Amino acid sequence: MQKITAFLIILISVSLTAKGQNSTAATEKQQLKWFTDARFGMFIHWDMSSIAGTEISWSRKGSKPLDIFGDPAGYVEDPVYDHLYEKFNPTSFNATAWVNLAKAAGMKYIVFTAKHHGGFCMWDTKLTGYSIMHTPYGKDVIKQLADACHKAGIKFGIYYSPRDWHNPQYGIGDNKAYVSYMNGQVKELLTNYGKVDIIWWDSYGKGDLVNFWNISETFDLVKKLQPNIVMNNRLAVLGDYNKQPAPYVGDWDTPEQNIGSFQNTRPWESCMSIVATPDGGGWSYRPDGKIRSYEECIKGLINCATGDGNLLLDVGPDATGIIPADQANRLTEMGTWLKKYGESIYGTKGGPYKNDQWGGATFKENKVYLHIAKWNGNQLRLPDLKAKILKCGNLTNPQNKPALTRDGKYLTITLPPAQQDNIDTIITLELGDNASKEMIGGAPIVVS
Repeated sequence: MQKITAFLIILISVSLTAKGQNSTAATEKQQLKWFTDARFGMFIHWDMSSIAGTEISWSRKGSKPLDIFGDPAGYVEDPVYDHLYEKFNPTSFNATAWVNLAKAAGMKYIVFTAKHHGGFCMWDTKLTGYSIMHTPYGKDVIKQLADACHKAGIKFGIYYSPRDWHNPQYGIGDNKAYVSYMNGQVKELLTNYGKVDIIWWDSYGKGDLVNFWNISETFDLVKKLQPNIVMNNRLAVLGDYNKQPAPYVGDWDTPEQNIGSFQNTRPWESCMSIVATPDGGGWSYRPDGKIRSYEECIKGLINCATGDGNLLLDVGPDATGIIPADQANRLTEMGTWLKKYGESIYGTKGGPYKNDQWGGATFKENKVYLHIAKWNGNQLRLPDLKAKILKCGNLTNPQNKPALTRDGKYLTITLPPAQQDNIDTIITLELGDNASKEMIGGAPIVVS
């Protein structure tokens, strides 16, 4: 009887554990749904480096301890860069104007650099004097931006770099002093500014993630302070984003300055600068850079969505606090496009076709959006679908109706070249069943 009772207790325990795990997984998926539905966000890199117009942190001539260049731990001053903050007075900064621009662009969330690798802090931190509060400007930028986001109903995210090339405690000895400093700053950021929707990490330097950087302490602190927060995969040692212990791998992957490949097994977000520079930077204010074309920006967004990912597009405000006109204009143009065609981006999944040179597809329940970038003359031939096609339309120009034929193996869409958009023609297919059922074991249909 005791054995039976013990066996029943084990069964009940296993059942409750399984239910708990399923419940946790379901909760985490629900917390992340707003993020995957959003598809488009604004990244902002800004601090006193904008005075020089050089790359944030990376243009610093002092040491980069424990980083890819192999500098040892220990602070080495840059007599120019490290003192730019003494002149930083962005009196034209207007958080509401930034948020309004993001909304006009069709962006659903904002991620702002609270502290980049150079260690300068853009909020009223009590843990260092190397902050915005000790500049001629002297006002808390994080507070202004958080308040503006909350008022406008746009999701607010904080970028925080675990790397800190300015802090003399960084990586010294057992590193406990720096970890304590970092966690103290994380506590400030997640306690003093209301709801924070995202924390966007950007990697530790070299060292053991568990023992030297004590990742569990930081991760648990974040979840305790903001239980519904979501975070990327860069609470990790530089270059090892997906090698950290499984519980701390974060919620999404982060391709940088390129568009990720199709992936629907785990969320992802490509971060791209709207300004391109020869050195691969362009994150912060770079007057020597070149604005990306309208076509590149629109195709970047489409390629992310059809690959089942997000686009986090970065802007770099100048030293006065203004987002340069060419960047603002490009975002406004993207917003105009999204007002017309946003239904094919927001709240969709990538598929059922795999994106490639021809274009790609998104879907929402029984509606498929074919984003066609390359036609074969007046036609596009795709592997046929299983479901009945109830309707075929043209979202780009509803008056130009495409012809659709099916032979059991292929479906062929015909549209005269004069009626094709030179960037993206969006053809809609309304199916008799949910489009997710067209996926093969969850994988998209390859177009050959």
